Amino acid sequence: MTSEFASERTALITGASRGLGRALARALGVRGWNLIITSRDPGALRAARDELATLTHVAAIPGDVRDDAHRIELAVLARGHGGLDALINNAGALGPSPQPGLLDYPLNTLGEVFETNVIAPLGVIQAVRSHLKPHARVLNVTSDAAVNPYGG
Repeated sequence: MTSEFASERTALITGASRGLGRALARALGVRGWNLIITSRDPGALRAARDELATLTHVAAIPGDVRDDAHRIELAVLARGHGGLDALINNAGALGPSPQPGLLDYPLNTLGEVFETNVIAPLGVIQAVRSHLKPHARVLNVTSDAAVNPYGG
């Protein structure tokens, strides 16, 4: 079965409801890319989807990229769009702000930050790897400091 999106460019963007993720989605949408967007906040994601839908085709699914089931849902959407030309892992966690030194960093919080910023993006890549087109690009970036700037 051939997808109606197979000949078009499609990007999956995590953390797409605000900040850098939403700006990247907007920039790609203006250029005609199909978008698959996700974030943990259903209301903010709905608002992003409504805005972006005036520019291009948008599939929005709320969820947490740390959740295996959500990553599988994203892979199903990627397959339904004929594959991905870009995966932008933008969802992230800042942790305490201002950032403490490592000797003072609460270990349980550090574990949560690593799970969100390192393990979950790898999990997304693993989930969609068979749906990445041959010349697809993967970008791993977070932008929390743009929301809560801090020294150092």
